[in-house]
Amino acid sequence: MTHEEIELTSPKLVAVLDMGASAIRLVVAEIAPNRSIRTMEEASRGVLLGRDTFSLGAIRSRTIDTAIAALDNFKHIINGYGVTEIWAVATSAVREARNVDVFLDRIQRRTGIAFAIIDEAEESRLVFLAAKQELRRAALRAAWTLLTEVGGGSTSLTLLHQGQPNRSAVYALGAVRLRQQLDLRRLTHDVQVAVLKRSIANVIDEIRLDNPLRRVSHMVAIGGDVRFAASQILEGTGENGVREIPRDAFLAFCDQVERLDEEQLVDRFRLPAVEAETLVPALLVYRTLLSETAARKLLVSDASLRTGVLLDVADPGGRLSAEEFEQQVLASAETVGHKHRFDRVHGRHVMSLATQMFDAFRDDHGLGDRERLLLQVAALLHDIGIYVGLRGHHKHSQYLLAASQIFGLSNDETAVVSNIARYHRRATPQKSHLPYVALDRQDRLTVDKLASILRVANALDAEHLQKVTALRLVRRERSWILEIDGTGDLTMEQLAATSRADMFANTFGQELVIRRGGVRS
Repeated sequence: MTHEEIELTSPKLVAVLDMGASAIRLVVAEIAPNRSIRTMEEASRGVLLGRDTFSLGAIRSRTIDTAIAALDNFKHIINGYGVTEIWAVATSAVREARNVDVFLDRIQRRTGIAFAIIDEAEESRLVFLAAKQELRRAALRAAWTLLTEVGGGSTSLTLLHQGQPNRSAVYALGAVRLRQQLDLRRLTHDVQVAVLKRSIANVIDEIRLDNPLRRVSHMVAIGGDVRFAASQILEGTGENGVREIPRDAFLAFCDQVERLDEEQLVDRFRLPAVEAETLVPALLVYRTLLSETAARKLLVSDASLRTGVLLDVADPGGRLSAEEFEQQVLASAETVGHKHRFDRVHGRHVMSLATQMFDAFRDDHGLGDRERLLLQVAALLHDIGIYVGLRGHHKHSQYLLAASQIFGLSNDETAVVSNIARYHRRATPQKSHLPYVALDRQDRLTVDKLASILRVANALDAEHLQKVTALRLVRRERSWILEIDGTGDLTMEQLAATSRADMFANTFGQELVIRRGGVRS
């Protein structure tokens, strides 16, 4: 048996580190050749990075030393298992720190561990991936399910419709962030709780505008604080890592806990001080969200960000097929469109035409399936700027999209999408256009290629009547011919597309001639 064959038939050991706002956590797991995962050891060390970031804007040297000491201990565990593959991710408390580069550099030089900063969209994707097995249960195939994780720095919400992500967002509503930004230390405990409730209610008002919370019939909760609550309310560990807490029992436990200050929580539940500090704010968020829904029970999952990373490592993309992922991204994009009252029929039709063009020119643009998806999102949402105003709506589309959260798209990908949509009409990219110039060279080139396709596709539905139904590419020596098929008179579409083919010619170095093919009356 060759060395490669041995590797394929032997399990591999992997370590995953998650650096959050209140703790650094480790899981060491064995991944079998069939991609099944067996947890070997888990460890956690409370390090309140968020206490520094959310109050000072940077991580203090003393806190950095504490983080390094924790990671040194974790390295002993990792080395003891003989692990050679380490995946390390950091979230909001690190992401938002002014001295993030210095912080991560010190860690890498001292421990040899290189942390990757993941954005909100990637957090949502990994958490959904981790909870996916539970979400397959029949009970969660109801119309609306809310998947919630309250962390130290933020609250992640994914709204599912019949088990598929409909929309997702991350809100600055974390347990550590709340305590630091509200500066509660000098207040009595009762006043602290009142201030927390008022601040949480303000954010919930925003969440309610974006999500039909009253329609939610099932709520799934993820996170250490809610798992602790489940362990106190229920006996046993639940079935398949899921515990079901009756709504009234959870609300009653929250009422009980909110009366206790941090010292009383430590004495009553033998909690570490770090966990006692986050418990009340986190449970208040979970309780407020649950109260907004029609859910009769709270389902508490053992899934975590670390679980999602492990699943991704074990089977990259396999746990969420390309087709399924694409559907979820586009469903989330449509939700953004509905929020801005977009023309769904026009958006979908332009997306179809743009996709046909992308596929026809695949050998020429050299882009892959990920860029194809970015084009689809941009095509679907290119006109959302009309919500602000018809005049200059392409510019409005750009900044609305740049500020949107679309499930499965990173901040960098969202920036690319917003620029593609920006150039669906009027001016082509200029050095004076700051959002475009801010992209790196490769992303600017992607925008050039995809926006030139979108301009033509959008023009082919100039009258919003969906008359053009199919496209064909015919290559000639000096030009490319795009033959269009459809119903009725296509003169307007032909003229509009010809006038919008300027960017295409400049980008690809080929004149694009728009010609009518077979026309059915």
